[in-house]
Amino acid sequence: MDNSPQDVCNRGGCTSPALIERPVMPTIPQRIASAFAVLCGRYGDVTRMAQDRAQSRQSLYREATQVIDAVDGTAAQARVAELEQQVTQLRSQVHELQQRLGRAVAMTPEKRAELACVAQAEGVSLPVARRLLPVLLPPEARSVPTLGRATAAAGHRAGRLLEVLDQAACPGVAQATADEIFSGASRS
Repeated sequence: MDNSPQDVCNRGGCTSPALIERPVMPTIPQRIASAFAVLCGRYGDVTRMAQDRAQSRQSLYREATQVIDAVDGTAAQARVAELEQQVTQLRSQVHELQQRLGRAVAMTPEKRAELACVAQAEGVSLPVARRLLPVLLPPEARSVPTLGRATAAAGHRAGRLLEVLDQAACPGVAQATADEIFSGASRS
């Protein structure tokens, strides 16, 4: 029976963990030696090397294949070509997106309010303006009450401005009449 520290610990006989050897990744010189043994060695060299390293012969053949692939470079060249193609595509996408961003208008709440005010000033009703907004806005920003509040707020601000302008302009007005008095065709 084997009473090595690892075996005793595996059976629950120890309280401290034993040091467990982990397989070591073969170094570059080891891989090259594996490739040499596989490609140029004599009969039995691969078996002896596998026994010396406590590895399987198949692992030595895999290492040799890795060395051949690394020296050949076709796999690396194919990967580089693929990555270069991806970079070209991504650069094209970035260029297109930058051009689109240059033409974009940010639809902030202020811009939506401006749109609603201009629509009403041009005689477009708020429900019609709301039906036109799906082209520009996400659904939550295009309700009639939202647009109505925006235009009412703009009207309130404009009203306060007109009060100030009226106070400043009233002293300079000598005669003021409504257009309807002068525009009538008949005065009967």
